[in-house]
Amino acid sequence: VFTGNTNADSVVHHKLLHSVKTRFLRFVPLKWNPSGRIGLRVEVYGCSYKSDIADFDGRSSLLYRFNQKMMSTFKDVVSLKFKSMQGDGVLFHGEGQRGDYITLELQKGKLSLHINLGDAKLRFSTSHTSVTLGSLLDDQHWHSVLIERFNKQVNFTVDKHTQHFRTKGDSDHLDIDYELSFGGIPVPGKPGTFLKKNFLGCIENLYYNGVNIIDLAKRRKPQIYTVGNVTFSCSEPPIVPITFVSTSSSYLLLPGTPQIDGLSVSFQFRTWNKDGLLLSTELSEDSGVLLLYLHTGRLTLVIQKVAENSMEISAGSNLHDGLWHSVNINARRHRITLTLDNDVAAAAHATTLLQIYSGNSYYFGGCPDNFTDSQCLNPITAFQGCMRLIFIDNQPKDLILVQQGSLGNFSDLHIDLCDIKDRCLPNYCEHGGKCSQSWTTFYCDCSEMGYMGATCHNSIYEQSCEAYRHKGKTSGFFHIDSDGSGPLGPFQVYCNITEDKIWTAVQHNNTELTRVQGADPEKPYAMYFNYSSSLDQIEAMINSAEYCEQEVAYHCKKSRLLNTPNGMPYVWWVGRANEKHPYWGGSLPGVQQCACGLEESCLDMRYFCNCDADKEEWTHDTGLLSFKDHLPVTQLLITDTNRSNSEAAWRIGPLRCHGDRQFWNAASFNTEASYLHFPTFHAEFSADISFFFKTTAVSGVFLENLGIKDFIRIEISSPKEITFSIDVGNGPIDATVQSPTPLNDNQWHFVRAERNLKQTSLQVDNLPKKILEAPAEGHFRLQLNSQFFVGGTASRQKGFLGCIRSLHLNGQKLDLEERAKMTPGVKPGCPGHCSSYGNLCHNGGKCVEKYNGYFCDCTSSPYEGPFCKEEVSAMFEAGTSVTYIFQEPYPVTKNASTSSSGIYADAITSKENIAFSFLTTRAPSLLLYIDTYFHDYLAVILSRN
Repeated sequence: VFTGNTNADSVVHHKLLHSVKTRFLRFVPLKWNPSGRIGLRVEVYGCSYKSDIADFDGRSSLLYRFNQKMMSTFKDVVSLKFKSMQGDGVLFHGEGQRGDYITLELQKGKLSLHINLGDAKLRFSTSHTSVTLGSLLDDQHWHSVLIERFNKQVNFTVDKHTQHFRTKGDSDHLDIDYELSFGGIPVPGKPGTFLKKNFLGCIENLYYNGVNIIDLAKRRKPQIYTVGNVTFSCSEPPIVPITFVSTSSSYLLLPGTPQIDGLSVSFQFRTWNKDGLLLSTELSEDSGVLLLYLHTGRLTLVIQKVAENSMEISAGSNLHDGLWHSVNINARRHRITLTLDNDVAAAAHATTLLQIYSGNSYYFGGCPDNFTDSQCLNPITAFQGCMRLIFIDNQPKDLILVQQGSLGNFSDLHIDLCDIKDRCLPNYCEHGGKCSQSWTTFYCDCSEMGYMGATCHNSIYEQSCEAYRHKGKTSGFFHIDSDGSGPLGPFQVYCNITEDKIWTAVQHNNTELTRVQGADPEKPYAMYFNYSSSLDQIEAMINSAEYCEQEVAYHCKKSRLLNTPNGMPYVWWVGRANEKHPYWGGSLPGVQQCACGLEESCLDMRYFCNCDADKEEWTHDTGLLSFKDHLPVTQLLITDTNRSNSEAAWRIGPLRCHGDRQFWNAASFNTEASYLHFPTFHAEFSADISFFFKTTAVSGVFLENLGIKDFIRIEISSPKEITFSIDVGNGPIDATVQSPTPLNDNQWHFVRAERNLKQTSLQVDNLPKKILEAPAEGHFRLQLNSQFFVGGTASRQKGFLGCIRSLHLNGQKLDLEERAKMTPGVKPGCPGHCSSYGNLCHNGGKCVEKYNGYFCDCTSSPYEGPFCKEEVSAMFEAGTSVTYIFQEPYPVTKNASTSSSGIYADAITSKENIAFSFLTTRAPSLLLYIDTYFHDYLAVILSRN
């Protein structure tokens, strides 16, 4: 929006940021002075624009001859603009005898760059590189192309999309012989014949390494050789496309010549939809109705008659690929032919009983709304897509006359425009999801990716072993996705879920004890460790853990380890970031020692490692590496096993971590005015937010982030309602989940809100998910610029009272505790996990609070394990037993000062309750015997029978 002047005669200038090339400008006045008259004066200042155009007719090309036999370049820049109606054709090509080549060509409406910086030796090598960009480039609009190559690095830009890539192979020179050809690849010695389909259309401002090729051709310079007919102005083909906009009401009615023997219709169409009616016409002389439609991407032609069976032929497949397809229907007497894409050899034929006579109305794309007559039948949905070049009875139909109202009839059409969009460019399916589309929307196939959701945004796996344990899982192999919906993929780990700690173990390719001989500083022994995941994934896992360790062991016989006290180390390991580390397990980073050096327990006190004593008998140095920033171990180097009698063996254990720093990371908000703030949440296309909360308040805002107009907010709007509000520029929308029970019950509840280009959704606990579909058109970028508020709002209104924990934004973890330590009114951590999770402790186990989480105390339960679910049992051989001695109750031991045990906490009861299970093959046998201070006893015996 440009502001104008505020008085009668001053001039207001607006300079555009970038120059714009256009044929039309439209000015839309939005506001004017309410007290004066409406008036507008505008002047537009153009910039000088140099344009050299060449028009290629599909059988021509320009050859640029070099002044030497071979041109060898390590840097190339090619720029041009083109427009075409043909989906295939070579724009330029150059090749050399050593196998080098560079080709830019249109293939099915996309632009492909093929490049090979070859070597004669590597003629059959894998040094060929192909990159494809753009889509629907045969739309008769100008498209700009820029190719920049420096050695092996190539930047390939089509319109505004750039792809950076490196060429394969070893060479970084492009060696081209004699010439470059533009517009086609002529065959040497055969004038007028070409290797591939030539380019048909116009090229403007074609520069190769600073040389203006078209300008040289215009001036008939000797470097340029013209093949065929190249003209220097762009001819506009008089083709008028039309777009069928609606699936319900779009149609085009064209008249034909009735009662001719036979029928002839041809046209071209392009669409993304699998189904749609292309043509319906009632034949005269009662010969039925002819229908042509797309069904699941195949073309079907049907002639339906009232009394007889209908006749059907079909052709083609996957015709909803967005490319232009030509259709030709020809009928003479009893024979009908359907030809697709001018492929006469593959045409489909059929014969009819009755002769075919043409009708007088041809309905394309659909039928009118108010139609009950049999003149137009539509057994399938209406067509959404483009058509052009419509011929009836071999006569072209002028669609501009239709637009002016003097030919046929229509509804819901765009005339002189093919309004097709490629909704898979750019591809908004994340994590490698495959994109497919219809006319109005796109779909993502996430199968086998480890992700789910409308745009493959959400991981189907938990972020840590702690989260699996929290879902009641026991030890086993699991996939974890440390950054959730972030860029890192999932990987497999072993979760060892014990009573007090949950360990995550990642294996590498060599955890066995390995012997080494014959290594010295000139020929070191090196072992590389490959883990079951990438280093980025492991790094994310280590960063979110509370503690990590890796056990390292070095067994030695006359082989020194670190060469202490102050020599150059003979063994070192490489950790994260490729750094060398000359310390061993059990020591501290930067201290060149082993565990025995720190504990002062080495075999020889003059050295800080057992192995450094260089003894003739076997000894070892073993310990844990636990400095997280250096883990995992990626390489081990050994250099002292080459002397006589010298030998060593090493073992590096798996990487093990415990604790999830984020899962229990919480903050308590004590006043309504208190909040935490974080940097702006940047999530233009897809956003997901998840957290746990517990509260007793009736309402309050969990989090909020504002933009100039856009915003995002999640709140508890009433005790039973959670609302997710968002505005991306099309007006605010609210997704609300209603709970049957109050959510302000001071128990932990889980919330997950997500927004992508297709839908907005909200999930609370295990209640049904609320999903709102996004509009197909309109604004879709979420642009926020304020701080991200947690537990409050920018306006300080409706703050949240209670606890929030485990807050994730697009898989990124927010450290609430660290921020809460510095913020008044907010406390780090949140007590009271057992009220929510106590029911996970079974069989009489007691839930015990920890600062970050809880654990199950199974001491008063006959079960053990993380949830008191594993039976405690024992195996008795003949003649063995276990005896428990209980302290006597208070009345008997009056003089003893020890407190009575838990079993007598309620004094003596008149009833005993004993339960156990047994399994045996022996009888008779005594299973249980109890006796008391008063010589009472109770025995359970398995008799012979």
